[in-house]
Amino acid sequence: MKIIRNLGNNILFRMIGYTGIAGVLRLAVGIISQKAIAVFVGAPGLAVLANFRSLLEVLGAFSSFGTQNAVISETAALKEKSTHGAVMNTVISLFFSASILLIIVLFWQQEWIALQLYFGDSNGLLIQALVFSFPFMGLIMLMEGLLSGKKAYKALSNLQLLNTFATTVFMVLLLYFYGLKGGFVALLSRAVFGFIIYVVYIKSSEYKALIPNNFQWGFSKIRTVLPYIAMTLISIAFVHVIEIGLRFLITQKIDLASAGLWTAMNMVSTNYFVFISVIFTIYVLPKFSEHNPSFRLRHESISILKTLVPIVSFGMIAVYLLRTPITKILYTPDFLSITALFKWQLIADWFRVIFLIFAYYLVAKKRLTDYFIVEAFSFSLLIATSVFLIDDFGIEGVVMANAVRYIGCLILVVFLLRKKLV
Repeated sequence: MKIIRNLGNNILFRMIGYTGIAGVLRLAVGIISQKAIAVFVGAPGLAVLANFRSLLEVLGAFSSFGTQNAVISETAALKEKSTHGAVMNTVISLFFSASILLIIVLFWQQEWIALQLYFGDSNGLLIQALVFSFPFMGLIMLMEGLLSGKKAYKALSNLQLLNTFATTVFMVLLLYFYGLKGGFVALLSRAVFGFIIYVVYIKSSEYKALIPNNFQWGFSKIRTVLPYIAMTLISIAFVHVIEIGLRFLITQKIDLASAGLWTAMNMVSTNYFVFISVIFTIYVLPKFSEHNPSFRLRHESISILKTLVPIVSFGMIAVYLLRTPITKILYTPDFLSITALFKWQLIADWFRVIFLIFAYYLVAKKRLTDYFIVEAFSFSLLIATSVFLIDDFGIEGVVMANAVRYIGCLILVVFLLRKKLV
């Protein structure tokens, strides 16, 4: 009974429980969307849609100027309303500046971008549609940052679930009637609909005070948010750019269908990692950002590991044992070959969970140099190992490279934080 009471009083455990339930519902809804993509456009179409989604998320990250983590940290450490308002004015000013720059680039290079991402030489129109859609993605990121900073995990989980449900309905209907082009439209609509539901919720909730009523153009807090900008842009942008690059590598070395299979494995990982990633943005980053004189990294990280790792390990073992039925549910029989990739993907994600606990400390404490060292090492190791292994192991080699990457990153970040972990 004492253990049960302790768990009930553990905010991290309660958060895992609630977001886990919401994540299961999101997964169930997402399964329908992934199944529809697999049935209506197959593995090649899956790869093309993944490229489009990656481009949309990269643009969203750049339009928000990578300030989501700054919003989370500054909201969590909120002391004075005036200071927070100045930070938000700076963030919004950066958002408008970055969006204008990106719109110019998109119009300038629309045909080239469409060709590079296999949209086809007649689909420059898609890039023009992005001009309207991607700013909404950036604004969603900023509003999620506000809710994460206040640890509003219930509201955030519910809003994400609602957006996933709406996107899935659009995706299935538009894929059925319009095929691949319908899938593009569904992805574009996700950002617009998500923006609407976030604005409606925040304006009617206790968190509306976090949004400045009188926006003033200015960059008075640029030094405060600059470290977060640098770290987030490097992380988010390069993740998606490298994903596009690896799909290109697989397409050149093997074929587009194989790139789709590798993407399918990534999407399975994304589905179950939803349960985990929200813990880092809603609990770990705000916790590490609080001004607490008694904070000790070793004590806090051990506490998180004791709660998180057993749950993650149990879940990943279950995913591995159920890999064949999971693949059949998510995709079609043509995708069954990805079951051989599960072991490497799960190993990679298990080490990734532990690595992220320490990586978020670097973000919270604005340790720019250490963060850049880890990210440069991470991306270099992934690319080099993928190129080295793909000839002998095919797409399995790329997944193996991901496992090597996170094992190496965990060793490196622990070494960099060794003095804090004593």
